[in-house]
Order: sequence, then C-alpha cells, then structure tokens
Amino acid sequence: MLIDTFMTLIPIGCLVLLICVVGIISILWTDLKGAPYVATPRQTAHRMLEMAEVEPEDVVYDLGSGDGRVLWLAAQEFGARAVGIEIDPIRYAWTKMMIHFKGLQEQVEVIREDFFRVDLRAASVVTAYLLRDTNRKLMDKLARELHPGARVVSRKYIFPDWNLIAEDPVEELYVYLVGKNIKK
Repeated sequence: MLIDTFMTLIPIGCLVLLICVVGIISILWTDLKGAPYVATPRQTAHRMLEMAEVEPEDVVYDLGSGDGRVLWLAAQEFGARAVGIEIDPIRYAWTKMMIHFKGLQEQVEVIREDFFRVDLRAASVVTAYLLRDTNRKLMDKLARELHPGARVVSRKYIFPDWNLIAEDPVEELYVYLVGKNIKK
C-alpha cells in the first residue's frame, strides 16, 4: 500500500520539478535578454497608453510584452491594433491563449522573437519596460525604424539624450516623440 502511494506520487513530483525548472529557465532567459519579467499593473499600463494618446488608428508595439496586458488594453479600451514581441515561450503561449480567449485575434497578435530582430516600422506607438542598458541599445533601432510622429513610452528607465514630451514621475513613465526632437 505504501509503495503504491509512493509510486503514484513520483510522476506528480516529476511534473512539479519540471514546472519549477522551466519557470526558472524562463526567468533567467528573459533577464539575460535585457527584459526580465516584471508585470506592469493594469492602471500603469492604461496610463502608458493614455500618455501616448493612443487612438483607434494606432498600431501599438509592446517590446517584451509579458502576459499581454498592454496589448488587450490597447485593443479593448483604445480600439488600437496591438503587436506584442515576447521571447519567453511560456509568456508567449499564455498571451496567444488569452488573445483567443478574449476574442481579439483581429486586433492583437504576439510574435515570439527577440525585439532587436523584429521590424518595428509599422508601429505608431511603442511601449517598453526594459532595463537601462537595453533602452540604450534600442535607441538607434527606434530612431532608425519608427516614423516621425511615432510615440515611445518607457516605464521606469529613460532613453538618455532623447527629449521628453511627457512624464509621470509618480508612475515613472516617460514619453518621447520620434522626429526632430530625438537626438540621434
């Protein structure tokens, strides 16, 4: 009887161990890529989109889109099209599932890729909650690929040498307008 109970618990223990290992790898992988997962509270994500003055004609790209909350807020509350770029396979799968669950397949998509390898030219708004060094590395790509008039909203960390057009010091949000005010 005791052996039977023990033998039944082995697969459960292996599954728990596997989930833990995958979770740790997921956290370390995104951290190494410059975008560790830290969920942005819903009200902060909403404020980011509000500060960028997102309209239904906008295409919002969220770099390191995590669980996808910026994407569905952009679609559901602002009427915009949204594209998430997420390198973590677990968060990517979660976001894909939620897009279908929420019925947003026509407005929202998520790409499993390193955002440095994705063409951002279609974006009129870019949101990012990345590390300071990642923002620095991203500056040339954004300046090169985004059209004049595109807005970039960063949470927590600034884009050095770019001129702010709006700031929320309480939420630590910074908005930039691509064009002549961005120093290249």
